[in-house]
Amino acid sequence: VTETELAILDVLWKTDSISVRDIAESLYQEHRPSLHATVQSLLDRLAKKGYVACDSSGFSHRYSATIDREAFVSRHLQQIADSHFGGSVAPLLLTLIDKAKLSRRDRDAIRQIVSKLT
Repeated sequence: VTETELAILDVLWKTDSISVRDIAESLYQEHRPSLHATVQSLLDRLAKKGYVACDSSGFSHRYSATIDREAFVSRHLQQIADSHFGGSVAPLLLTLIDKAKLSRRDRDAIRQIVSKLT
C-alpha cells in the first residue's frame, strides 16, 4: 500500500462510508476533476487489493474500508516479519522497541503486556 493509498484508508477508517468527492476534499481541501480521477484510481487499486468496498446503489458511489486499522497493521507487520525476520515476530518487536523513542507510559504498557504472556 502506497502512502497515498494509506491516506485514503485513514479517511475511510474515520467514517462509515464516503464519496470520492468527500475523500478528495478531505485529502486536498478542494475538489477538482483531476483530484477526483486520482482518488477514484486509488480507490480502484485498493478495491483490487481487497481493502475497500464500493456501494453503487445510490447516485454517488460510497466507499468504505473492508479491514480495520488494527487488522491492517497486524497484516503488514506479519509481512515485514515474514520478509525480513524469517517469519518470527519477536525480532521485529525487539527492533521496534529498541529503535523507538518510547515514553514511560509506553514502556509501562509493554511491561504489562509481557507480564500477561508469562
